[in-house]
Parts: sequence; structure tokens; C-alpha cells
Amino acid sequence: MFVRPSKLSESEKSLILHRLWEKDASLWSGDEEVQKAISNRLGWLDLPEAMAKSIDEIRSFSEEVKEEFEAVCLLGMGGSSLFALTLSKIFGPQPGYPYFFVLDTTDPEEVAKLEDDFDLKKVLFLVASKSGTTIEVVSLFKYFWGRLEGLMDQPGGNFAAITDPGTPLAKTAEERKFRRLFLAPPDVGGRFSALSYFGLVPAGLMGLDLERLLKAAQEMATVCGPEVPWEYNPAAKLAEYIGENFILERDKLTILADPLIRPYGLWIEQLVAESTGKTGIGVVPIVGEAPGSPTVYGPDRFFVNLGLEGRRDIYGRLLSELKQNEFPLVNHWWEDRYEIGAECFRWEMATALVGYFMDINPFDEPDVIRAKRKTAEILKLFKETGDFGVEFGLDDRTGHAFITSRILGDTPSLKLAIRKFFLSLSPWSYVAFLAYLPYDAELEEFFTDLRTMVRTRRQCSTMFGFGPRYLHSSGQLHKGGPKTGSFFIFTRRGRKEEQMVPGEGYTLWDLQFAQAYGDFQALSDLERQVIHIHLGEDYRKELEDFAAFLKETIELAEF
Repeated sequence: MFVRPSKLSESEKSLILHRLWEKDASLWSGDEEVQKAISNRLGWLDLPEAMAKSIDEIRSFSEEVKEEFEAVCLLGMGGSSLFALTLSKIFGPQPGYPYFFVLDTTDPEEVAKLEDDFDLKKVLFLVASKSGTTIEVVSLFKYFWGRLEGLMDQPGGNFAAITDPGTPLAKTAEERKFRRLFLAPPDVGGRFSALSYFGLVPAGLMGLDLERLLKAAQEMATVCGPEVPWEYNPAAKLAEYIGENFILERDKLTILADPLIRPYGLWIEQLVAESTGKTGIGVVPIVGEAPGSPTVYGPDRFFVNLGLEGRRDIYGRLLSELKQNEFPLVNHWWEDRYEIGAECFRWEMATALVGYFMDINPFDEPDVIRAKRKTAEILKLFKETGDFGVEFGLDDRTGHAFITSRILGDTPSLKLAIRKFFLSLSPWSYVAFLAYLPYDAELEEFFTDLRTMVRTRRQCSTMFGFGPRYLHSSGQLHKGGPKTGSFFIFTRRGRKEEQMVPGEGYTLWDLQFAQAYGDFQALSDLERQVIHIHLGEDYRKELEDFAAFLKETIELAEF
């Protein structure tokens, strides 16, 4: 049963805050087994204070790395990498520190780019995985270990790891004599781990001010404490705003952000999507859309604007127009970029409270396993037969190879498939473009333009994600959330035999394709609309052709 926050009394609100801070798992479930699992996921409440004692350790390690390496490459997915990615994009390279970048893909071009641009002997690989078994992370580790094994006698010196105690990765780090092993608190879930080693070790390696980052988080934790009245509690106010809009059937949380802090939306997207998108409901985070006039937004939208003090004029006209058109809107003004530490705590606590209002467990991700199982089945078939078990149709007009999900039926025409796809959309639907392609700024801009076209024509919300990154972010929402999502998946030919994963019998591209096709199957089984388009090696040209074709098809259709 949903709880409407605006109907709660002050004493009820106070009790909720006290129960949360006391780590009372019964706040979210009456089931004893579920409560036991939740109890092991509430350590994030302690991180702002608890991690302060680790600053010297992280700083010492960062100084050591700075002296020996030219670059640091984090191998991670989802909660183990998204905050680090966000920091690297918001703060950029710091003088005197190694170049820091996140590799959260097995895309052949991205991997080849790393090998072309850097001397691997001068790269520290930071392997990050809470479970220690994440398939992309393990595959990338095996690949780069194999590369370095052929270049040096002791490759372990080029590796460090962040993982939970007792994981296979922890064992590997010890056996292979990694330079350093950081054991993260096991009672913190991945998407709530920004202020743990998973976020702070990368921050230290980038040369960021860890004291300043944690101080901001500590101050936010204090003003979000159990004794602070609800109306003055930043996390409680945000939670009420989200929960109230959700109950009023506004489920598209649209993030507007100053370009200087826009990458933070990626982190919010994962936190909200994976925490709330389950049991057939969910708050759908919309990040990265180009700002538009109020006329392109449907009645299911509500907005959070992230801005920097001194730059309040960014989107000033749009914000005024949204208010004039009675769209719900709140502003979060940051003093500076280091406010990100505070904002992480605010959003984590707010999301936990939203889970209570929605009567869901915000600390699990029950549907992520669907795509994982499909991927495992596809890889097993590939290793046994050399075939992925998929037959793409070839569109006569465009030459695009494609398949459609079960609910769209069989059609030899891509145009007919797209028409059917869009005819079923309503203003409260969302369309997601999911691209298993290189993580490229030009490609992201291309898909932003596609999103704008679809939003303008259909007035529906849009999402975008690079694969496999989105599987660990919005993938739970796609499969476990409301059945209002429709999906385009893009893959392309690009297998590189020389990128074989040692001991696995597949290349990095094989894994990438298996994950894309596995997600297609999982979504299809759940009666979601999906069109999977498989591009050729000249995929950029084919994407441009597809965009023109999509525009023409949408404009000619009578909706």
C-alpha cells in the first residue's frame, strides 16, 4: 500500500526518520528474510563519518601511484564505477596526477583506444566489483592481465582492487600480488557506495580533496538527522516531493542540470531507476534530454534542477516557463562542485524514503538477473557451436539488419515495425535508445537529437544508455518497472579475434553482443516493445541513414 507523505502527521514523519536512522529494516518490509537482507544494506548511513579515518590511507596510495604511473584505468560497472565516472567528468584532470578514466564497457574500439593511447606498463588498473564476479569486470581484468603478462614479470604491481571481503576478486588480488586491495564495507549496496572506497579511492587517484568531499557529506548527514524536523530535512523534503508526484501519477523525474555538473545525472539515474523500478512500478529518471519548451513535456513529468551558485541564469527562462505552466519543479543550488558529496547523501536517503512511500524494497534489484541468465545461455551456445542463435531480417528498403520482440510480431519491413512501435505509444510512455557502441561524445549527441525528435513528435519521455553500462543502471527499471517503456537496441559488427578473453573462449565483442541480445530476449519475454538493429562496420554512416529513415517514418505516420 502506497503511503502519501503529505497525509502523514508530524509525529509519523518523525518516527519514520528515527526508524531509518536506527536501521530498522521493518520500515520497508514485514518479511523476516527480506528484513535480514535489508539490514545488510544500510551501512551507507555511516559512511560520511566512518570513511574519514581512511583518508590518509587513500592519500598515501594516491601519492605512490602518482609517482609511478601515467594513467589510471578503473575497470568497473554500475555502482562500482558510476560515481568515479561522474567525478572524472565533472572535475576533469588535475595537475600532477595520472590521467584517470573509467572503462565500463567491453566495446572493441574503446579497448583498442586504450591500448593505442597508453603504454600499458604505465597504466594502473583499478579493478572494482562489489561481488567480485561481475562478468564485464572479470573479462576485462583477464584480458589486460594477459596483455601485461607478456610485457612484464610481475604484472600484479599494475593492479589494485576494490571489493567486498571474501569475494573471488579479493582472493585473486591476494594470490596475484596486486599492489593494493581495498576491502569495502559489506553492508553497503553498490548504488549506495559512492562515499565508500568505491568512490573515494578513485577520487584520491584523481587528486581531489577528500576532506572537502567528505565534509560536505558529513554536513548533509547532520541536517538530515533524525532530530531535524521533516520540513527542514533536505532528504525528507526531496523524498516527499518525489513520492507525492509518484502517487499523483507523475512518474517521470526529469533532471535539468548546469552543464558543469550535468554528468551527476548519470549517478542519479542509476540510484533512482534501480532502487524504485520493480514490482511493475517505478520512478523513471529522465536525464540527458535537451531542454525543451513546456509544450513538449507531458503531464507525467516533474522536475529537479541542479545548478551552481553564481550561475542561476542557466535555463532561467525554461525554469520560469515550467513554473508558469504549473509543472512541479524544485531547485538544488550547489555552492561548488564539491557539494557532490552532500548531494550523494541527500539522494541516497531520499531514495530510501521513497521506497517506503512506494511500499517496495529499494535495496534489491530482482530483475537484473533476467538479462544475466540470457547472456550466460547465449555465451554457452556460442562456445559450443560458434553461433549466437539469432537470425536478423534484412530490410529491403534500408538494408538494415533487425529483429523485433514478440509483442511486435514478425514483419519483413522495418518501416512497418517502427510504425507499429510508435502507434502504441502514449504521452506517458518512454522510449529508450540503448547503444552497444563506443562511448563517444559525437554518438551521444546523435542520440540526443534522436530523443528530441521523438519527444517533439510524440510528447513522450526518452532515455538513452550505452550498453552494457545501462544494464547496471536503468536495466532493472526497464524489466521490473512499469510496462510503459519501448526500446531500440543498437549493435554493430566489430569482432576482433585478437581481443580473446584468456580462458573463456569468447572475445570482448562476443560478450558485448551476447549481453545486447540477452537483454533483447529478456525484454521480449516481458512483452516489451523492442527493435534490435544490427549495424555494419560503417555503423556511423548507417546510424545517420537510420535517423533520416526514422524521421521520415514518424512524420508520415498518422498518430
